Amino acid sequence: MAVKIGINGFGRIGRMVFQAICDQGLLGSKLDVVGVVDMSTDAEYFAYQMKYDTVHGQFKHDVKVGEKDELIVNGNKIKCIQASREGPKALPWKDMGVKYVIESTGLFVEYEKAAGHIEAGAEKVIISAPGKGNLKTLVMGVNHTEYDKANHHVVSNASCTTNCLAPICHVLLKEGVGIEKGLMTTIHAYTATQKTVDGVSAKDWRGGRAAACNIIPSATGAAKAVGEVLPVTKGKLTGMAFRVPTPDVSVVDLTFTAEKDTSIEEIDKLLKAATESYMKGVLSYTDEELVSMDFVHNKNSSIYDSKATLQNNLPGEKRFFKVVSWYDNEWGYSNRVVDLLSARNPLDSRPSANLCPIVDIAMAVKIGINGFGRIGRMVFQAICDQGLLGSKLDVVGVVDMSTDAEYFAYQMKYDTVHGQFKHDVKVGEKDELIVNGNKIKCIQASREGPKALPWKDMGVKYVIESTGLFVEYEKAAGHIEAGAEKVIISAPGKGNLKTLVMGVNHTEYDKANHHVVSNASCTTNCLAPICHVLLKEGVGIEKGLMTTIHAYTATQKTVDGVSAKDWRGGRAAACNIIPSATGAAKAVGEVLPVTKGKLTGMAFRVPTPDVSVVDLTFTAEKDTSIEEIDKLLKAATESYMKGVLSYTDEELVSMDFVHNKNSSIYDSKATLQNNLPGEKRFFKVVSWYDNEWGYSNRVVDLLTHMINA
Repeated sequence: MAVKIGINGFGRIGRMVFQAICDQGLLGSKLDVVGVVDMSTDAEYFAYQMKYDTVHGQFKHDVKVGEKDELIVNGNKIKCIQASREGPKALPWKDMGVKYVIESTGLFVEYEKAAGHIEAGAEKVIISAPGKGNLKTLVMGVNHTEYDKANHHVVSNASCTTNCLAPICHVLLKEGVGIEKGLMTTIHAYTATQKTVDGVSAKDWRGGRAAACNIIPSATGAAKAVGEVLPVTKGKLTGMAFRVPTPDVSVVDLTFTAEKDTSIEEIDKLLKAATESYMKGVLSYTDEELVSMDFVHNKNSSIYDSKATLQNNLPGEKRFFKVVSWYDNEWGYSNRVVDLLSARNPLDSRPSANLCPIVDIAMAVKIGINGFGRIGRMVFQAICDQGLLGSKLDVVGVVDMSTDAEYFAYQMKYDTVHGQFKHDVKVGEKDELIVNGNKIKCIQASREGPKALPWKDMGVKYVIESTGLFVEYEKAAGHIEAGAEKVIISAPGKGNLKTLVMGVNHTEYDKANHHVVSNASCTTNCLAPICHVLLKEGVGIEKGLMTTIHAYTATQKTVDGVSAKDWRGGRAAACNIIPSATGAAKAVGEVLPVTKGKLTGMAFRVPTPDVSVVDLTFTAEKDTSIEEIDKLLKAATESYMKGVLSYTDEELVSMDFVHNKNSSIYDSKATLQNNLPGEKRFFKVVSWYDNEWGYSNRVVDLLTHMINA
């Protein structure tokens, strides 16, 4: 006979659990959902919410409204019950014959509170959240067989993130790889507890910030909770979350030290084999170029991403690895609640000097900017804001596909992210901008490339190459062929050129020999200062894996489009978390050679328009503590790294760093809160950067440094 079920809390998870019961064909046959409890008893509104879901689409089952406060789904009557101020103990479970309750309000997670359902007449309670107190935490596919019907009356299904991470850890342990220690990051979709606009959140200040505009660091007990279901990992794992502006689907990034020598390729094979055997139905595998929206409505707890994993580890490494796995934090999780409820097992049985102040330049040096997009315009604005235009630097020409000065003026005046331009902008004669009285020619880009530009005739000495197209030495050197003396590429460069990062290795600039230089990437400009301090202060870096949670950029698509070389990169930027390759960590080896071969990393592009964050997990070369590292980084921001690296211990989120001039803003609080207590060598450090404004200011600083050298 069908077991009578009650659901307390008919929000996102409550409704998803109900839908999973229906989709699994259990409603009325195995499980009889007789009551759902919420603040409202409006069956008509509940029916509407069930029928139409922004993320998961339309409900596939017949839904009607019956008599007062009654839903009828596939012919099954479900009473809509008013939540009681007295809590679960006052619910009519006894009268309704309810045996099992899904506690999905998020309010009654303590054993004593959840046990109120038993006081009300139920026999068992499953909390669809991490539980507290004297209760058992069960994760399907990991420790679900430990369920003891005689003794476990209130159990927790853990969190969606633990349900993603634990299966990965389970395989690593079962297959003998082991986990000596690990630090996890989850890039997590926003949830119903967050705010649409900045609001009140007294206990978690960052958590009160606008969810759709920000990357928000957040605490999570998901990694530590793995220790509850896999006791051998207790004290070995911790982690943090970044909430990002996507409505569903999250991703776990686990960096760990193995207990034995192995390889990432071997780990990949073990995980794949597990998905085809003992972990099937809980853990699945993909080697396709997928992004977050591709996993919406995926029933698995964890979808291991082979490609993102294999592409983002150190070659030849034997113990220090990064593994990436996705999860639909609503649907996959809700299906596990149902599986746990129904006993339906889904398984098949260098030193640096401080930045030098700009010295007087006898006469304004003529500058050209090739590419007047996001970075080209930001570099020009930084020149203006630093008071250099016309006095030290004479920007005489900007090159782009268009020469429409009126449109350029519009783009400069109004910016969605950075606000209104603070300087006087006029349109002069044909193809001419006038900014603060300085005339700037708008030049048509040539199909022949930089070598065909009129730099010689215009007296241009230095060129900012910001098209993103001419990053190879030979192509960028076309500007010199056209009459310029020096070129700064505002991107990672390729070929026989020098990469310079202000505050790290800018003093290595050799005026006689370095004619084409690269300012590296925005991410390298964030990461390298952190690494520089760790090296300079003697902490050292034995090896490290970096993740950047990066705002989308102009190269991405608003809707799914064509990107033949990077399939994931062609997916809609405003809807997805998109794994992406980045050479930013490896590039630190070009400016800090002692790190060469020790660092690599990956990026997740997320739906925020500006500001990104670096998450570096590394092994130190000497015993220290995260508190000592915090002190060293803070001291550096107040001395030799001032102006490049700054420090915050406030509860800030991504939009708080918009228009921050620093290359890197070290987040003390996010760092200190998310490391293993007592750990001496294995650490996570978090630092923010305005990937447009901070970076563009460094381009200008490098330009003036080269002129003054």
